[in-house]
Amino acid sequence: MKREAWVVIGAMLLGVPLVAQGKPLTVTGVRGVTFGAVLPGVPRVILRTDPANSGQFDIKGPKGGPVLLSFVLPLSMTGPGGALMPIVFGASDAGYSATQAIGSQVGFDPRQPTTVIFPNNGNVSVFVGATANPGTNQRAGAYTATIILTVTYL
Repeated sequence: MKREAWVVIGAMLLGVPLVAQGKPLTVTGVRGVTFGAVLPGVPRVILRTDPANSGQFDIKGPKGGPVLLSFVLPLSMTGPGGALMPIVFGASDAGYSATQAIGSQVGFDPRQPTTVIFPNNGNVSVFVGATANPGTNQRAGAYTATIILTVTYL
């Protein structure tokens, strides 16, 4: 069974299309999770329904076919001088939309693999939110982390 993985690096998405089991699979990174300015000691929550700051992947795959979505999630983001800022993913921080609309998602736990059925047009979107937990003495600067989404034909 071949897989397709895509990587979120900060706000940048990378990847290469793959043909799995003779079926084309395309994942397009629309945007990465963006926290913007964070204050020391104050958690910053980005909901999966946030149209500007949530991460989004558009997937074109098997019409009416099932796929398994699974993430590799970071525990922290890395910043200036190797400083770390914890990042947390909750039970409903990912969402799947068969209409590709941010307002019509079915939430799921990104920490657990999830099976979804593609609609007849074969186009879906996956949205991701998270919480940044800066310490009270958090070093100022830009922080990044990598999220890996793997889509597997079933």
